[in-house]
Amino acid sequence: MFDRTKRFGGAAALALLVSACSPQTSAVVESVAASRPQPRTDWPRPGGDLGDSYSSALGGITAANAGQLGLAFQFTDFLVRGRTHYGLQSTPVMIDGTLYFSGPWGEAYAVDARTGEQRWVFDTEADGAYARNTCCGVVNRGIAVADGKLFVGALDGRLFALDLRTGKPVWQADTFVDKHWNYSLTGAPQIAGGVVMIGNAGADMGARGYVSAYDIKTGKLAWRFWSVPGDPAKGPDETPEVTLARKSWAKDTRWELGMGGTAWNGLAYDPKTDTAFLGLGNGGPHPAWLRSKSGEVRDNLFLSSIVAVDAKTGRMKWYYQTTPGDSWDFTATAPMVLAEMKIGGRTRSVLMQAPKNGIFYVLDRTTGELLRADPYTRVNWTTGIDLKTGRPAISPEVDFRTDPKLVWPSGAGGHGWQPMAYSERTRLVYIPVYDTAMQARAEEPARFVPGNINQATVGAFPPFSEAALNGRPQANFEGRLKAWDPVAGTARWVSEPRSFLNGGTLAAGDLVFQGSASGYLDAFDAATGKQVLHLFLGTVITAAPMTYELDGVQYLALLAGAGGPQGAFFGPGVVAAEYENAQRLIVLQIGGGTIRLPNKRAPVQLPPLPAPIKTSAAALKRGEELFLDRCSRCHVAGGALAVYPNLWAMGPEAIEGFHAIVGEGALAHAGMAAFSDQLSNAEIAAIKAYVVNDTVARRTGKKSGEAPVSRQTH
Repeated sequence: MFDRTKRFGGAAALALLVSACSPQTSAVVESVAASRPQPRTDWPRPGGDLGDSYSSALGGITAANAGQLGLAFQFTDFLVRGRTHYGLQSTPVMIDGTLYFSGPWGEAYAVDARTGEQRWVFDTEADGAYARNTCCGVVNRGIAVADGKLFVGALDGRLFALDLRTGKPVWQADTFVDKHWNYSLTGAPQIAGGVVMIGNAGADMGARGYVSAYDIKTGKLAWRFWSVPGDPAKGPDETPEVTLARKSWAKDTRWELGMGGTAWNGLAYDPKTDTAFLGLGNGGPHPAWLRSKSGEVRDNLFLSSIVAVDAKTGRMKWYYQTTPGDSWDFTATAPMVLAEMKIGGRTRSVLMQAPKNGIFYVLDRTTGELLRADPYTRVNWTTGIDLKTGRPAISPEVDFRTDPKLVWPSGAGGHGWQPMAYSERTRLVYIPVYDTAMQARAEEPARFVPGNINQATVGAFPPFSEAALNGRPQANFEGRLKAWDPVAGTARWVSEPRSFLNGGTLAAGDLVFQGSASGYLDAFDAATGKQVLHLFLGTVITAAPMTYELDGVQYLALLAGAGGPQGAFFGPGVVAAEYENAQRLIVLQIGGGTIRLPNKRAPVQLPPLPAPIKTSAAALKRGEELFLDRCSRCHVAGGALAVYPNLWAMGPEAIEGFHAIVGEGALAHAGMAAFSDQLSNAEIAAIKAYVVNDTVARRTGKKSGEAPVSRQTH
């Protein structure tokens, strides 16, 4: 980077030159100062810049005036299917006075960045049945822009290139190559030179992972990187990388389960070396010993790995596996930040990631050399990482093959998909950290079922029993914002406890911004951690904010709406339990107006008590088992206030139409897919009887409201 101060002989020399120069030379110095790069006023990528730092040099919002932030405008005209408001997890892009962003199904929006007036909207008309292929609800993590086009993925796997001015489709590509698997598309595309990359989700459901790259002009497939091998009986390995990976899998691997490794998030690109970086996901099923008939545990490449590939060809340059084998859902799909920093006395081009396993990694992005690996939250799955080999020493205390074990961090991770910000001013990374453990218990046998979870793990969250703790202190269940020094490998400062699912971060000027599930937007002094803003917006915020400037006015924008892991149950501190979960784009400015809050939730009006359904005890037991296995990731047993309908408050119409909804897909467009391909009429009737009879028992006081089973999620 060119240092103008050094060119002029240091700051003191420059000051002396300015004070002693003639009017003519003074004008020259003034001209030089005026020619210095000014802070960018747009926000052309979800991450802001090519390094995806989620950082801006704009400094109009300061510690002194942050408390004056008010509403510039909000946009609420989202396409909503049925009555279900799914979550918003993307960060807008601002180019030439227009904000671009995506909705949960992959629909794309363009609105005036000064007023919020809609310019165009494009509905991908994603097949609603694909909602059953999502582990954690209908979501979309963003868009990409290049070559006058906006790129967005629909939940059903189609990648669209839209004309940026009009929103009209230029081309589309179906990215799902084998629809036998439980694929969905929830991640953001990433531009990598002349191609646009996209991954897929489904490792928790039963899928084989890969990343596809398409020519940005034509939509023609340029290359595909398979992250795990396929069944050798179905054909030869697609690439040399698949052949290499196969050596790390057992010979009796159960290929019919898919094996996972999906790239549902975490793609990056370095234009200096034309290298694309792929963050690859967890195994499916989760316990490594259930992936083979013999129970043999191997490294299982490229699960939970960062892989660098040539952006033109997709051929691998290097890889680093963060969690060999990975039995704990410790994906390496967290957003990556690319930066230049001095480590060990020399400037290195680095890649930084804080994946779910709780370790902050700094890698040389040219060679793949591991430079640092430091715990950023409590970790007990490893006793340490050898910097020479890069391998972690796996702790035996987290082997839950025979009995449940407490694992730090939990299956939700120490840090999930929420973007972390990196500030060049402070040289700190701002990580949205989850602080909790999980009691992991294996379920056997693992099995592939269309549209169903295939984790083969049940994960319970705190509080834990004294027996489970075995003398250890009770685990936390909270979030923290940590300002992390990537060179020292330590936290510079840590916030007070925040809601468990806190949002992505933005470093802007001397401040760092973060929203949370509590509905507040907070700002902190980026260097010291002193809180300077606590603004109530009334809607869950998990996405990262962004900032831009127009006509000398700096704006702060964010998307808000509960969904994803919060979708099934609005737990303690989640604002959606008090206010309606309306999807919102909220844009703020200094001196803006009063925040317009969503409507408060009306008191729940229970329908008339249904009549019990006469059936056998065996049928009721079977209905309960099927409900917990097939339905509980969306509909909590016993009922809950959530994104999804509370089945323990069904009215007569829903009870009457239960088979049409569950078996025939009467509400498939809104995300309630048909399940007749995996449930018989008798099984659907058993689920209905269980729900109705359990509703009667709970409302008449004949059954206690025990805590529902909680499964680990992203």
